Amino acid sequence: MSLTKLHGTVQDYILQLIGNVASYTGVTEAVRKLHLAQQFATEDELKQLQLKWLPGSLQVWLLKKAIQVFGERTWKYQDSLPPLPVPPLKNTLDKYLESVKPFVTAEEYKETEVVVREFEEGVGQSLHQQLLERAKVKRNWIEDWWLDLVYLQSRGSLPLTSNIAGFIPVTDDMWSAQGVDPADKVPLFLWVSLHLWKLLRKEQIPVDKAVLTGQPFCMDQFRKMFSTNRVPGVTMDKIVSHFRTESEGPSPTHIAVLCKGRVFKLEVIDREGEPLTPAELKIQLEGVKQQCENVPEGPHISALTAGDRTEWAKTREKMVEMDAVNAHNLSVIEKSIVVAAFDDAMPKDAGEALYQTLLGSSRNRWFDHFNTGVAYKSGLFASTFEHSPADGMVGVYWGYYIFAQLQRMGPIRKDQVLDRPIPEPEELVFTIDDEIRDAITHTEETFIKQASDIDLICPSFTDYGKKVIRSFKLHPDSYMQTALQLAYFRMHGKPAPTYESATLRQYYHGRTETVRSCTTEVVNWCKAMVDNTVPVEEKKELMMAVVKKHIKLMEEAKNLLGCDRHLFGLQVLAQGAGIPLPSIFKDAAYTKSGGGGNFALSTSLLGYTPCPGAAAPMVHHGYGIFYNLTSERIFYTISAWKSCKETSAEEMSASIQQSLRDMRKLLMTS
Repeated sequence: MSLTKLHGTVQDYILQLIGNVASYTGVTEAVRKLHLAQQFATEDELKQLQLKWLPGSLQVWLLKKAIQVFGERTWKYQDSLPPLPVPPLKNTLDKYLESVKPFVTAEEYKETEVVVREFEEGVGQSLHQQLLERAKVKRNWIEDWWLDLVYLQSRGSLPLTSNIAGFIPVTDDMWSAQGVDPADKVPLFLWVSLHLWKLLRKEQIPVDKAVLTGQPFCMDQFRKMFSTNRVPGVTMDKIVSHFRTESEGPSPTHIAVLCKGRVFKLEVIDREGEPLTPAELKIQLEGVKQQCENVPEGPHISALTAGDRTEWAKTREKMVEMDAVNAHNLSVIEKSIVVAAFDDAMPKDAGEALYQTLLGSSRNRWFDHFNTGVAYKSGLFASTFEHSPADGMVGVYWGYYIFAQLQRMGPIRKDQVLDRPIPEPEELVFTIDDEIRDAITHTEETFIKQASDIDLICPSFTDYGKKVIRSFKLHPDSYMQTALQLAYFRMHGKPAPTYESATLRQYYHGRTETVRSCTTEVVNWCKAMVDNTVPVEEKKELMMAVVKKHIKLMEEAKNLLGCDRHLFGLQVLAQGAGIPLPSIFKDAAYTKSGGGGNFALSTSLLGYTPCPGAAAPMVHHGYGIFYNLTSERIFYTISAWKSCKETSAEEMSASIQQSLRDMRKLLMTS
């Protein structure tokens, strides 16, 4: 063995030994918590964590070194994460039968039970064994199926079917001491995003872990946060990710900027791998705006990303065949770290910004890219996220990181412009013909017509928030789910088949399982709440049973002990084998209870942050509801189709607020 190789081996051993000692003594976890505080804590919270006898600059340096030496790399635990299990067949079918009860009569339930037990004793056994065999050779047996069948084979418009919009609640009062021009905000948003990119390149995003157990979560989805794009295909799309860590090699160093129908490439990372300063980014962005002033708008190629996936794929193929420059330009956009878009709309609040970002226009949006940030003339900022490569929590992380960092930043300073040349914007000019222009016009008109049928609002409930809910020793998410159930029941006079996402990230490449929040306990409580003859104490007991049941369902779902993902896998195997579709999937109760994506309430907790999000409803007669639970208030967004006479976003919002007030009143009764 050479001396160089021996030295490297000894060095690796010493580093591993230091890491083991640090982990055993708790140093690693302490550094992780400090790192998270550095990313998300308020300025006052950070000051409380600092050692007063050390100068601030020295503390920053020490923390940076501590992260380098003792910090856990972002993907440290990937190889040791457990594979996705296959739950017992009987457990899945029992759970399914239980979830069906709120939506069928006693006689219908008996018929469904016969169908389910026949499946359990017959073809279900065979399919389950096949799934067990698949799980032996795949660490995540559902991963490919879920991506391909749920997302990539879908032909509908992305913003109308799967994309998510997120809002960054940054307003002038955050920098009230100095005042910030709207033109200064976008470079700051962009700089913070690029700083997060740098941390990810260095594998210094702290590993997410379970709060109670400390179990590491899969961080694979964070790889898709930057330079990831969904490329349209005639029958099925594909995900292409160009992000690389420093240890893996070069990663794209540019962004794409959309402005007035034109597209620009901006190099935003210097030779040392550092983002350009906010002041330098401002110069670049102002250069883009200047090039777009007093000239006709561009062709709005980006509008094509809002259309039917097959039509977009065919148009894209034609563009690529027409001119090699087109292929190059599309590649530049798809590889960009993020896409930034300027929009002349003037949304006044979160609800208007979320609507505009997701549904207001197909212009200046690259819906295929994982992250398109839209900067509005009014100074507001929101993003649209392409859902297939990652779940909402990645977008939430990005949004809350920006929000937290910007609270500590001041305005852009002139001294941030370094004495060096700044890369100028490069316009990406496409070659197109009348057929492509017609395709753009057709896509835009179709999208506007469809999107205008969706109502999207973002109210806030200000009577109380998470703090009050916790004071009653109740779980905030379970509490909110209970409120949604009552709100729907009161408004529609029936229970709602409900989807709530539960994370499976304790498993390798885990994504989500469904929590079917509408239970028999929910129905019993809702009936009692609309019956004035039921005593208050009984209503209170029934409500506690609902919350307790939801907590149980959530914990089971996180361990893949729900029913939807297992049933999905069995159905895929049946269809792949070419056998008749088993009766369990054709039974009316399957659809009535939400199976096959027929959930009237499609819901998700976006965390305990003030960064709201939105998505379209899962079904035409349903609602899409995202919510954020902060200490003093509850933010939520509701989407609903205007053409459905059964639903109303405004009425549902009023019902939610009434439910939240009634629940608190109920809890305060002795």
